[in-house]
Amino acid sequence: MIPERIEHVFWDWNGTLLNDAALCRDVMNGMLASRNMDPLSEARYMALFDFPVQGYYERLGFDFETESFERLGAEFIDGYEQRRHEALLHSDAKESLRYCRERGVSQSILSAYRHESLEEMVELHGLRHWFSALHGHHDLYASGKIPQARRALEELRVPPQHAVLIGDTAHDFDVAREIGIHCILVPGGNHTEQRLNSCGCPVVSSCRLALDLLKLPA
Repeated sequence: MIPERIEHVFWDWNGTLLNDAALCRDVMNGMLASRNMDPLSEARYMALFDFPVQGYYERLGFDFETESFERLGAEFIDGYEQRRHEALLHSDAKESLRYCRERGVSQSILSAYRHESLEEMVELHGLRHWFSALHGHHDLYASGKIPQARRALEELRVPPQHAVLIGDTAHDFDVAREIGIHCILVPGGNHTEQRLNSCGCPVVSSCRLALDLLKLPA
């Protein structure tokens, strides 16, 4: 159950605030096509994608004896970065951030995206002023975000029971559970609603509706 007094919201970036799942799938399909491998449909993508992404690459059929995961990961990131400006924010992202700020709730981003790129993209979309901090990854390979989640919570000095993570994947739930904070999941990103429902935490259809569960002061 989400308590009435939430002091801090951790937002996931890719798939939650930024609507880039289709772009990620398209970049990966370019890599698959160049190797004569089967393309990803939306349904197959959402079924296979997960963290750490090395396992996702294995499920797609990449052979790490032929090509290293490091090389494949760098190829994906290069392709994504060249096209990252194609991805737009989800329609209610700015409204949701404004809603939190107006109610005195601090916010930060907790992401598996490379930290420097995260800073650039958040600034590009005119959102940096909404966040007290950005917590991105410091390598290319999206191994998960539990370590930076622990550091972020320690730096924040907010009791875990008064913090929540809003994300779009089962990994977000795992992260929240690992550091003892609440979690709300939103479909429409990288995982299906069915996968999210299996986590056992609240699942709602948009970021804005997720905030309604928090019962923030008017």
